[in-house]
Amino acid sequence: MTTDFANLPADITPGALFAAIAEALKDEPAPANAAPDKLLLHVDGEAGGTWAMGFSGGRLVIEEGAADNPPLQVSATTDDLRAFVAGKIRDAVKAKAGDKASAIDPKKMAKLFRITHKTEQVKAYKGDLQLVVENGSDKHKLTLTFGGGKPNPAAPTTTISITLDDFLALLGGELNAQAAFFAGKIRLDGDMNLAMGLMSMAMG
Repeated sequence: MTTDFANLPADITPGALFAAIAEALKDEPAPANAAPDKLLLHVDGEAGGTWAMGFSGGRLVIEEGAADNPPLQVSATTDDLRAFVAGKIRDAVKAKAGDKASAIDPKKMAKLFRITHKTEQVKAYKGDLQLVVENGSDKHKLTLTFGGGKPNPAAPTTTISITLDDFLALLGGELNAQAAFFAGKIRLDGDMNLAMGLMSMAMG
């Protein structure tokens, strides 16, 4: 059964979400030079846990459990994860881009894993980079942890804050990240070197 990622139930559990993504990616073959490193996904709160995503047995898989020395880890609460994939942020993406739009696209996630030449560059960074999407009084957070250390969402190295409207404009290509920063629509707090270095890597 094919999952409709544009219409995930608002109360979806992290386990059900990652199982659906794993099913959608089960036929994604590993590139010849696929790195063995795993991306870790940490969810704190109701039905939370840790999942490892990476190539195994020649396929891209997501399995519950940890992995050693992950070059990148993503942390969120269950509520914030739901907001991005099945709640307010997902609904805002659909309202702007149409009912078929989704805040999560497994095929695009698979493409990221195929950019294998970036793996070593990612390993050069250390610290926690937290994205905060502001929707009125609500603040939804995702934290990226580089360098294999323990994630610290409560005190990230760098925080990037943006309103939901500007976040949607970025996703839609209507707003350039560099222009948004200089216009004050993207606000950085903490170590700017981490954010600037990652932006440079992403654009290179």
